[in-house]
Amino acid sequence: METGNEFKQWSQKNQYNDLPDAMFNARVPSMTWVFFIYFISMIVQVLHEPSFISLSFFSGLMLLHASLIWHFSSLTEKYPWVYFMIQGLIIQGCALIMDQATFMLLLGMYPVLTGQIVGVYNHKIKMVMLSVLYYVLFLSTFFIMGQTELLILMSILYIMMTVIFVSFADLFLKQVHARILTQTFLEDLERAHRKVEELTLANERQRMARDLHDTLAQGLAGIIMQLDAVDAHLTKGNSQRAQEIVQHSMVHAKKTLSEARLAIDNLRSKTFATIDFSDAIREEIERFKNATGIQVFLDMSMDGSIPKLMMEHGLYIIGECLTNVAKHAEAKHVWVYVRIEDENMHLEIKDDGKGISSNHRGSRSGHYGIIGMKERVRILGGSLIITNNIPCGTLIMIDTSEKKGESS
Repeated sequence: METGNEFKQWSQKNQYNDLPDAMFNARVPSMTWVFFIYFISMIVQVLHEPSFISLSFFSGLMLLHASLIWHFSSLTEKYPWVYFMIQGLIIQGCALIMDQATFMLLLGMYPVLTGQIVGVYNHKIKMVMLSVLYYVLFLSTFFIMGQTELLILMSILYIMMTVIFVSFADLFLKQVHARILTQTFLEDLERAHRKVEELTLANERQRMARDLHDTLAQGLAGIIMQLDAVDAHLTKGNSQRAQEIVQHSMVHAKKTLSEARLAIDNLRSKTFATIDFSDAIREEIERFKNATGIQVFLDMSMDGSIPKLMMEHGLYIIGECLTNVAKHAEAKHVWVYVRIEDENMHLEIKDDGKGISSNHRGSRSGHYGIIGMKERVRILGGSLIITNNIPCGTLIMIDTSEKKGESS
């Protein structure tokens, strides 16, 4: 809500900052109207009482009036009331000089200025005060010229013209506000689009790092463990067992190569919608047992459907945990506990090894297993807890039933 309010205030501020530009663009129709009134007034005055001096003064004042309109946006930036005061007095002077066109000048020019007031002030009291000032100048002109007999009729016409021009100005400003607001939203959408692209690129890099680690790194680590086992059996002269492990290693190597190729092609190595999650877990544990000889106890219970995303990340997490046990724990036994219920997963992996030191839990360069697990748990919306009881082994618990954060 706070961000929305800040955006609203920002957009309103930009709207009124851009209003002078909008009024600047509106000066052409304003100038057209001024010259129309000028020529009609000249014709009326020439037909009834031509005077070179009066027409010259009138032309000069109208030229000054038009020049002020042309520079409207810059003149009203700091002291708009000075602009409107000068313009009001110029129109009154023109009306007093052109006694035959007084009504036309007063009715044609003051309402236009009143419409400009609407475009400058976002304050009703100021608008009303200047509008009253123009009406006072309008009335005083009639009293100065001694033409009070038409005052009521002219006042009615003046009010009608003012309403027309103010309504036109208000409609124009609403259109300007709508255009500015549209531009503001488009700019905001463009910024959001750029932000989404940046986040998408960052997420894609993290995903690629996870996939490469969980395919190439885990696969090669498994093959190395199996080759170490082969070497140990050959040293003891147990060639039959060594040959069996070699066969497993060949299958494992082919599988790892296939997964790496699919990961590079931004595809998945398995169709998680069609495989059996429990069978995949048993296959992962069996491969671990064959490669390391470490005893694994599996306790697994699954109730209901399993989301594809949970199967994918859950299997990779189990594989990473087992790989870490083989590489670092020096354990003899591993316990794997899996519970799936209501599309939520509770996973525990425990070993009886030497435990994990604190500097292996962070994001050390070259050690990305725990980083990948944290990212996968975050994607699943769950919690990751690493309990370390040196020298009694390590317990890793993952729960997606509620968002509890991460702790160690």
